[in-house]
Amino acid sequence: MSTKKRILFFTKDLNRTGAEMILFSFLEKLDRSKFDIGIVLMQQGGELVPNLPKDVKLFYLESTFTLFDKIRFHVGEDVMLNRLKKIEHEFKSDIWYINTITNALFLKYSNHFNVFSFLHVHENLYSLRTLSIKETQIIFNSVDHFFACSDLIDEQLSSITNKPRTIISSCIDKNFIDSCLLDYTKPSKNKIKIVGSGTICHIKGVEIFVEISKLFSPLAYEFVWIGKWSNTGYSEVLNRKISSNGNSTVKIINEINPQDYIREISSADLFLSCSREESMGLVMMEAIYCGVPVLATDSGGSSLIINDQNGRICFDLRPEILANEVLNLIKAQNQFDKNVMKESIEKYNIQVELKKLENILSQK
Repeated sequence: MSTKKRILFFTKDLNRTGAEMILFSFLEKLDRSKFDIGIVLMQQGGELVPNLPKDVKLFYLESTFTLFDKIRFHVGEDVMLNRLKKIEHEFKSDIWYINTITNALFLKYSNHFNVFSFLHVHENLYSLRTLSIKETQIIFNSVDHFFACSDLIDEQLSSITNKPRTIISSCIDKNFIDSCLLDYTKPSKNKIKIVGSGTICHIKGVEIFVEISKLFSPLAYEFVWIGKWSNTGYSEVLNRKISSNGNSTVKIINEINPQDYIREISSADLFLSCSREESMGLVMMEAIYCGVPVLATDSGGSSLIINDQNGRICFDLRPEILANEVLNLIKAQNQFDKNVMKESIEKYNIQVELKKLENILSQK
């Protein structure tokens, strides 16, 4: 009889966001002598799905409802619960591992199954404004053990719950970055290149990035944002603004493979983060590891990463103030030693976090 723990991971779609990249690393690297692994996706078509290890059992949980589903719901059938029962009948989980609070409402079904539930919190808890009080209560009452992606999130959790919690820090895959930059020669350019990255949404402050770009000559500076458009009104407004006459100062890279993404970051003279909130900030960490100085707003997570060895934090969101800081950091970029920059984020080690995670999962 197998003594391996059976872990079912829940996430949205396995696209290349920070939280899902962390999850993907765990799916790849967890010790298969200890664990059998399945994953439930709420949407199909994620960028990382084709790269999933072959032994990971993949399930799609349809989150939309047909007219027939709605009729069945109104006569008393819990359609979503029945969909989960079909998955559990096949996989027979010991553990549910919910990735991000965005997916945490599935915890309300956990009491129907003999499972131990983990919730890996990647979000700033004050960003839960999209959830109702009832939904938030369900999450905090149903989870058995919290994982926090950083010291910042662990501190927030400590003041609102007595449930067990562990810091499993977000980390970048440094070996992968090294492989992307092996034999890579940065292209020659005649402009100073400023790069930002992340989902195009209000939290990332992309409109601030756009406003800053307008304060620089397009003959001497190039501004590039790497990230997918969010499916929100914010994206529509920003897209129209960028496309309008006199505002096309930013190049948006919406589709890019992982290797080219790292190379695009590496080709920058400066990485600019305009985030309003960050629980950690993996894109900043990637830039630092690539030897690119970072100018970041005071987003919370930036203070965990940015220091005098790798960049600066600006405590003002006004574009003109940030633009001036861009100029100052560009002038000082030769003062940053790339080896020292790498050492400044050395403690964020995926192998260390993986071992910590394996020990906790093995005990449950």
